[in-house]
Amino acid sequence: MPDKRFFRKSGTYSAADLAERVGGELLNCPDPELIIEDIASIEEATASDICFVENRRYVGALSSSAAAICILPRNIADRAPDGLALIVSDRPRRAFAKIATLFYPEERPSTGISPTAAIDDAATLGKDCSVGPGAVISAGAKLGDGVRVEANAIVGENVEVGAGTVIGENASLSHCLIGARVVIYPGARIGTRGFGFEVDEAGVIKMPQLGRAIIEDDVEIGANSCIDRGSGPDTVIGRGTMIDNLVQIGHNCRIGRNCLIAAMSGLSGSTILGDGVLMGGGVGTSGHLSIGAGSVIHGRAAVTKDWPAGSKLAGAPAQDIRDFWRELAVVRKLSKGEKRG
Repeated sequence: MPDKRFFRKSGTYSAADLAERVGGELLNCPDPELIIEDIASIEEATASDICFVENRRYVGALSSSAAAICILPRNIADRAPDGLALIVSDRPRRAFAKIATLFYPEERPSTGISPTAAIDDAATLGKDCSVGPGAVISAGAKLGDGVRVEANAIVGENVEVGAGTVIGENASLSHCLIGARVVIYPGARIGTRGFGFEVDEAGVIKMPQLGRAIIEDDVEIGANSCIDRGSGPDTVIGRGTMIDNLVQIGHNCRIGRNCLIAAMSGLSGSTILGDGVLMGGGVGTSGHLSIGAGSVIHGRAAVTKDWPAGSKLAGAPAQDIRDFWRELAVVRKLSKGEKRG
């Protein structure tokens, strides 16, 4: 149950209202106007709370839950205990996310301009912007309406930031154009110099990094992640993509729309991801390759070549997941057949 010291609840809702808002079917509820006060886990729920179950292994816990109502999928609805009201949904987790957001909408009230912020006279700020203590807004920077720059963040020269974007504590932006409603979490680095070098008899020569980082609308970039600017072509992150904490995206990468990239992943320069690619934790790419739209790359995979749309990959080097499981099964079979003295 959310701690009210940190999260502000918006109000209460009827069971019928919640079901309608998520497109679910209300079952076993004698009173559709039953008032739901809050969200909670199965274990913590009280007689005025709503919880959710998406996996049959947790259905048994409902028998001891005090929840007023539970969201669950249709294929396990018949296993719910008698007397428990249900909202049946094809995607219970998504339904619960919508309801949780309804109860606890994200609030980022304007706090104005801190007297300790450093804002260059040549910077432009839109209406209702907030700039926190110690933040720096450099010459030529342009912030759209409602942008929030939190403590000690740096917006570099001529950087443009779209309306409603949030730049977290200690984040830094340079050589980049940021879309609207982007969320950049604390410590992220956008537009940093890419890792490009040549070597000759005189030593290491740095390659100029003369491109930009383009972050489209509705992107989220996790804490302490780094997105390098392009070396000539731009680095581009497509609309709606979600990037977890501690992710490295190299120069010239082009990430499609609505991709999900989990923590500790690293994309070498010039990697291209199609729309809707799902990348598990700790995935790496060798760069200068393309992964087609809708592909799923399982955690710790190492992608070393191009893959078409809809691929499902695992292993190092990454291969089709069916081949991966077949090879693993053979290895296990061989190992079990070994004789041990």
